[in-house]
Amino acid sequence: MGMFNTILADLMCPTKREMARDSEIQIKWQVAPYRTLNVYRKGDVLDHIQDEYDNTWIRTDYICNVCSIYTNGYKGRKFIKTEDQSRHLVFVKVESGPIAEILTDDDFKKLGVETYVDYL
Repeated sequence: MGMFNTILADLMCPTKREMARDSEIQIKWQVAPYRTLNVYRKGDVLDHIQDEYDNTWIRTDYICNVCSIYTNGYKGRKFIKTEDQSRHLVFVKVESGPIAEILTDDDFKKLGVETYVDYL
């Protein structure tokens, strides 16, 4: 599994049509020593990004906190088990390091872009 960084974004759940706040997009697009559990948002710079992920659209997925099933944990803290995760497609545009755009699958299709890096 290894280390990863995370991008947080507010994304529309395509199943329930509700906003999934701070949806977690796990990434391993930076060189290995820089995958240190950092958290990024749109506009932040991904330092030491690998060439294949820079200046392109990247198709990946995110854990939807709207339609995933939550479990009650220790002291009532809720969490999502791996087997209960609901994931949806998302497209992230990186331009010379910064996260330029984050779009749901539906919004990306409207652009008509046909080339992207598949990170699924």
